[in-house]
Amino acid sequence: MKLVHLVALWVALAARAADPASRPPLDPRGQIHIPIGIPDTLDSVKTFVEAEGSFSPGFGSYGVYFWVWDAQQKKLFAPTMDGVPCEHGLAEGGLLIPWSKWSAGRIAVRTEVCEVQRPADSNLLCVVGARVHLTNTRPAGAALSLYVALRPVGPAGGTVERIGFSAVKDTLAANGFPAIVAEERAQAVGGVTNDTIGDWALRGELPAEMYPANSSGRCSGALRYDITLAPGQTRTFGFTCPVLPNRWAVRHRWDGTNTWAQVDLNKPGTTNAGIFQPYPSLRFYRVAKPDTLFAEATNFWREFTGRVSLRLPDPRWADGFAAMLSHSALCMNEGAPDVAVANYNVFNRDAVYMANLFHKAGRVELAAAALDQLLAHPFNGRVQPEADNPGEILWALGDHWLFTRDRRWLERVFPAAQKLASMIRYYRTTPGPHFVSGTSLDFGDALPAAQRQELKPGACDGQHPEYTEAWDIAGLRAAAALAEALDRKEDAAVWKKLADELFTKYDGQFGGDLAKDYGSYSVLWPCRLYPADQGKAFEKFKSVGAQKPAGWRYFPLARAHQGLLAGNRAAAAETLELHLDEPQMRGWFAFDEGGGSGVGGWNHVLTTWRQGKASDAMPHGWATAETLLLIRDALVFQSGERLVLFGGVPAEWFRHPAGMRIENLPTHFGKYSATWTPTKSGATLKLSGAAAPPGGFVLRLPSNTVANVTVNGQTLRETNGDFLLPAKTTGAEIERSK
Repeated sequence: MKLVHLVALWVALAARAADPASRPPLDPRGQIHIPIGIPDTLDSVKTFVEAEGSFSPGFGSYGVYFWVWDAQQKKLFAPTMDGVPCEHGLAEGGLLIPWSKWSAGRIAVRTEVCEVQRPADSNLLCVVGARVHLTNTRPAGAALSLYVALRPVGPAGGTVERIGFSAVKDTLAANGFPAIVAEERAQAVGGVTNDTIGDWALRGELPAEMYPANSSGRCSGALRYDITLAPGQTRTFGFTCPVLPNRWAVRHRWDGTNTWAQVDLNKPGTTNAGIFQPYPSLRFYRVAKPDTLFAEATNFWREFTGRVSLRLPDPRWADGFAAMLSHSALCMNEGAPDVAVANYNVFNRDAVYMANLFHKAGRVELAAAALDQLLAHPFNGRVQPEADNPGEILWALGDHWLFTRDRRWLERVFPAAQKLASMIRYYRTTPGPHFVSGTSLDFGDALPAAQRQELKPGACDGQHPEYTEAWDIAGLRAAAALAEALDRKEDAAVWKKLADELFTKYDGQFGGDLAKDYGSYSVLWPCRLYPADQGKAFEKFKSVGAQKPAGWRYFPLARAHQGLLAGNRAAAAETLELHLDEPQMRGWFAFDEGGGSGVGGWNHVLTTWRQGKASDAMPHGWATAETLLLIRDALVFQSGERLVLFGGVPAEWFRHPAGMRIENLPTHFGKYSATWTPTKSGATLKLSGAAAPPGGFVLRLPSNTVANVTVNGQTLRETNGDFLLPAKTTGAEIERSK
């Protein structure tokens, strides 16, 4: 494709994204999208799906669309049109199989998309399945046409230099290889040498050309199905789409120079820049029936999300837990916990929250992979090193040990933990300048001169020592705990002493206002610098209640987390209600970053999403993790040697007839399961699982709602709505106040 054509096309698309009013009615809205596919695979083989149902099978491929022509009204309907109601969601249980529903007059349309991996010789190839369900809601019969269109512009599209069709009209090819393989033969097919297939569809027509070609890369085409539907009748059409057939699935190549957010230098399709995706045969895709692909995807995501089970009065909590775990897993890219698919490389800050999500959702293998990447690259994110990174890695290593108690893993990573703890001592206790490396745990004089980068005190999103120094303390405390687990008493004593000294300095400098700026996002959660149930941090954060979504998504959620740990129920219950009701979160549970994000590789694709110096990262790793982790800790969180139960759930849930059920939720003390069942006089609580916190369980109930709590006939004493249950408790009886 000539450079002048590319530039003109990208300029036009960027102008559309900047001015929604100029968007053609058949273009994606560019407001909400998610990637689907297989966790920890190359980003380029993941499929992007728009809220209106169009999708790109592989990053930089093309756009696939579904439109309906009403023959009686002589009018085309598309979910991207103004005035066409459209909603979106996920398969039951929050499984990462997105659907969109919209109305084509009185024809109800439901589209759904999935992606799976299938073996082909010695390869594992990604394959997309799509289904369209058309239901006639009229009292009379309906005559209509379904258009299945392919265009260069899409959720994450690319150039299409030629279009072709099979002789039996069941396959549309792009660039010489199958792109859409249909279960049924179409009644008509056709393509054009430019991106005007939508103009033909708007007239209910198709061009006659079956093999259009144009080096400008603007070709488009469609299959058309002409059908009649009786009143109430539903017809389903299934399609299979190869992902990047006979193309290279490129790896990222981050520029290493951008001081804000790095740019991906590898363009989709670059030769020898990743993993080649062979084309087995047309038969391979014809026999891959869409219903079978959806069954495989359903089984995969049920197993993936099923290690933790939640049944709660608000199904969004359970569905969101599953969906956000899946979104975070899609951010994993060959072991790298990228902040967002395609937009960002790894940032330590985001990665450790994502690792904590994997710990608490039962996917410790993904957490382990993420931690290995952080140990190999201790300063991820911006080109210049940031001072929160070493403490964050140590904190995450400590949590991994507490969730897994995997001694072999601990013995393997402990030398790295020693180096990180020594690094913190180096840059916190010796005169600067301090030198570190993004690819080594060595520091100072041990680093070759060519690898040295200066680590400036407090460097983090500019300058935030209230945040970076909190992580130093949290990291050293974790290092001491790891040393104690291996009976390395001398190391443990040294690091604990340094942590205490740094805490004294921290308290002296920031203790007067612990909620100042980034301190408001770190003091209790996740760094736990102070006790959460008494003292100055408790006094500071106990009044933090509901936080409205505003600005950068993760900050209100992180601030709410401080309030939850300090005992404010509204900090979780009301904050989550506000956030789960946000338009972006409805249906797909997918937040963007809340501001301009790194463009990553988005400038390389044909899309209506924002391009240029910034884009929109969705789903965003830190924003996603903060939401899921607030849900989890609202159900149960650790406070010292105790587990606090139900501290952030809405008060009305305790009387809800559906009750609450939690199964296999990982904690530092083992997996926790609980069932809360309302009764006429109160409720019963049953505890099971391996969790046995040494300090017992704290049952946190809304104040002034309970008269008595008894365990084995013994009445427990209340302290501001809290009841302390012994560690080996299996159940309790709760009597409600009259």
